[in-house]
Amino acid sequence: MSYLLEWHNFIFALPLAVGLLLSIAIAFSGFGPSGEATQSDEQGGPDTVEDADNDPSTAHNPHGSMLGALGGWFGLGKGASLTLLLPILLSTWGLVGLLVNTALDSWLPPAVFFPIAAILGLLGAGLAGNGVASVVQNLLRQEGRNVRKQDLVGCGGRAAFRIDGSGGVANIRDKTGNIHRVVCKTLPGEPPIDGGTEILVVDFDPSQGTYFVQVHPFPEEVAARP
Repeated sequence: MSYLLEWHNFIFALPLAVGLLLSIAIAFSGFGPSGEATQSDEQGGPDTVEDADNDPSTAHNPHGSMLGALGGWFGLGKGASLTLLLPILLSTWGLVGLLVNTALDSWLPPAVFFPIAAILGLLGAGLAGNGVASVVQNLLRQEGRNVRKQDLVGCGGRAAFRIDGSGGVANIRDKTGNIHRVVCKTLPGEPPIDGGTEILVVDFDPSQGTYFVQVHPFPEEVAARP
């Protein structure tokens, strides 16, 4: 135990312990990638739903600044949330650092082998973070391909802005719980729908790429969905 309390080991042992505790907490909380990937009803991009080209992992660019580039090295901004990555990054940094310290302890003084362990720990954390981010990206891409435009017919959502016979925008929740920002219209002869109103997709025009919506007859069902 005293070995782990030495400064050059404690710097790695503490993140390892915190990472393991966070992993256990996340496992018991029932966290899943889909929960982070799903947008709220008030969010969403201005684009309509795309089939195979809909890649949620490209929603954020991690390379807009030096800080973003640094985060991208650890897999941040590539589809996996910080909640998922943080325990993995901490655990990997701590584990690799402790292993390197143990291997070099009998050969070199701490002032020499600690920087080596720190650099290798960062490299290991970067590889682990990007590996997890790649897996999440593939899952999100596959999930996006499984949702066709026609599959949103019969799904509920909320009007992002005013919708009338000439057009409008809505956030529609598909059967897997993901939110899609779509272009839509009211049915011919139907009154306009105000923004924030719960709606139901009743038809899709493939020639125009437009959905037809109406006020949801059971709005409480839309609010009750996860």
